Amino acid sequence: MSIKVLFADDSVTVQKVAELAFEGEDVTLTSVDSGDKVIERLKESKPDVVIADISLPGMNGLDLCEWIKKNENYSTKLFLIPLFS
Repeated sequence: MSIKVLFADDSVTVQKVAELAFEGEDVTLTSVDSGDKVIERLKESKPDVVIADISLPGMNGLDLCEWIKKNENYSTKLFLIPLFS
């Protein structure tokens, strides 16, 4: 069973590094470049894990974490925010 990961970073380079990091693993990776797109994709793809940069355009990583926590449809998601940007 593949783990669905939603990865959010506004850097195409960082997105490519994430793709390489998960290559060969049992992971389906979807990358987006803004916090607002995370919300859209959450509704569409229902990922198991969200990994988001703290400094995203639109809704930032911390705001996303709060939004997910308050929204009962998504509140059980594992959410990771890298400390680098």
